[in-house]
Amino acid sequence: MIGVQPLDALAQPAATELIRQIEASRALRAVRIDTDPAAGDCADKPYVAAARLASTVIHGNAGWTFDIGLVLVDCAGWNVDEFHESTVLAHPPTDADSEKLGMGLSLRLSTWMHIERGFSSALLASGLAYDPATKKPAYFYTLFKTDDGNMRAFVRPGGPAYVAGLRTNDIIDKLDGKYWWEYGTYQTEQRAYDGKPHVFDVTRGKAKLHISLREPFKSIP
Repeated sequence: MIGVQPLDALAQPAATELIRQIEASRALRAVRIDTDPAAGDCADKPYVAAARLASTVIHGNAGWTFDIGLVLVDCAGWNVDEFHESTVLAHPPTDADSEKLGMGLSLRLSTWMHIERGFSSALLASGLAYDPATKKPAYFYTLFKTDDGNMRAFVRPGGPAYVAGLRTNDIIDKLDGKYWWEYGTYQTEQRAYDGKPHVFDVTRGKAKLHISLREPFKSIP
């Protein structure tokens, strides 16, 4: 089951068409959802992945540029891939225009599933965005520097980093006992992908926490 979530009014007809095409394929089921998959882990969710659709409209000299983007995430909101369909119109975009882009997005999604057969099969079987071909240990979190100058975490609910206690928007003060700027911005961000059990000192609101990662996720059976 794939959850389909339109994030604005113009994306709704595209979402309806995407659901129609998924159901017509008979290979998958689809359901409309209205909550952010990243708001919680996968417990009790009826879908293993979600397609989140958002529209962009730019009015210029050539007309109205109309784009709908589809962000594919797993059942806990961890990014899998992103697709776009766009067109230039002589008029403001209508529901019919949105439906056409939705049909194009359904083709992009089915093409991706065919090309990334191993990845998509694992996603649909487990609800986890993990490519078994890599066989790489993963903790399912990222680190990124924000405009306020802090290094923060983005954490997949239910993943190993989440289980260890790390949460999205935690401010990273120290990593493995050193202030993150002692490593450098890029070097710190890359440590989220090395599959190693790092130790963090973080600020969450007014609280100071010490968090140690444990075992990573290694493979899908």
